[in-house]
Amino acid sequence: MTVWKKNLAVCWMGSFTTSIGMSLVVPFLAFYIENLGVTNIKSVEQLSGIAFAITFLVASIMSPMWGKLSDKKGRKLVMMCTAIRLSLVSFGTAFAANVYMLIFFRVLQGLISGFIPSAMSFVAKETPESHTGWALATLTTGSMAGTLLGPILGGYLDELVGIRIVFFITAGFLFMSFLVVKLFLVENKGELNLKKQDSNSKKYKEKSIWDRVESRSFIIILLITTCIINTSNQSIEPIVSLYVRQLLNAAHIGSSHISIYSGIVMSATGFGILISASKIGRLGDKGSYFKVLSISIIISAVVFIPMAFVRNPWELMILRFALGIAQAGAMPAIATMLKKTSAKEISGTIFGYNQAAQFSGLVIGPLIGSQISSNFGFTHVFFFTAFLLMLNYILIIHTKKSNRERIQRLSL
Repeated sequence: MTVWKKNLAVCWMGSFTTSIGMSLVVPFLAFYIENLGVTNIKSVEQLSGIAFAITFLVASIMSPMWGKLSDKKGRKLVMMCTAIRLSLVSFGTAFAANVYMLIFFRVLQGLISGFIPSAMSFVAKETPESHTGWALATLTTGSMAGTLLGPILGGYLDELVGIRIVFFITAGFLFMSFLVVKLFLVENKGELNLKKQDSNSKKYKEKSIWDRVESRSFIIILLITTCIINTSNQSIEPIVSLYVRQLLNAAHIGSSHISIYSGIVMSATGFGILISASKIGRLGDKGSYFKVLSISIIISAVVFIPMAFVRNPWELMILRFALGIAQAGAMPAIATMLKKTSAKEISGTIFGYNQAAQFSGLVIGPLIGSQISSNFGFTHVFFFTAFLLMLNYILIIHTKKSNRERIQRLSL
């Protein structure tokens, strides 16, 4: 096996175990808050929302800083540091005495969430140009598989061993990420030493990040697209249980298994991405990354519209699965174009900004979805999301026209 394929396998495994560790606690976060002495149901809802969102909010701020650090000190070092510290934070969370300590640990988790953007940057840098789209798409399946398996495993372990023990198990998964990277990841030391010498030069320090990219506006539009994709995926998150209950009642199925149906509905998109990402990633390598991205966005917009008219949860699941297939190539295409339009020595920083955009979408999506559903009803969430993606598609087409020469020159 070639070195870059071995590194891809190591980063995949690290992203997989990290994502499992980060998502294990999702199903029972509200129950843990009740365990810590909060009994008022409204307070539990508010505090669980804060505890969930605060991690992504802080991570969106810190991701560019971790990316910049990986450019200076090396991506392997950053991946190891973040993994071991996340493991320690998870271990400490098991000893939280009250909800404020829990929120404190969730803030710490956001502060050190730099593993996955560093892994993306590492794979983008080490992979040959002709295989970049496929490699990044494959890496995406690792984090996606972990994110899907985490809540299922977490819910099972909660019933089997109890909430606090799950945090110890989470710490174990994150420590596995540290070990995998420490023992098996191969980083080009010569290039890293050269980078350190360059970073100390006066000419390097005088240049800003934006002086080392093809086009500032082009990069910003890609980051906006990343944010919109994640916003659209998460807009249904606050209402999914309520919408599924409404569909179950309308179909006269009975609402005794709302949680199971809701979990499947939310996971369906991830499974669609999981089974099709690497295949669609190859299309970008063979053809046009920009074409893959634009087709992905317009199909996603179209798929959202019939979600407002479904008659039962199964139809919603099928459409969410189709959404996953439609979006499977979008993030790898964006990541590949970010790599091709920025200098190697700042790729970590750029991927850090991209991760910040992803985390921002995870915060913005639920906020928009909850506000629209409470004021206008469930169906309008899907209409608004489709409209948002349509606007994004128009922006992408305009960008393609205004950057035609650059897209052809860089084979985007």
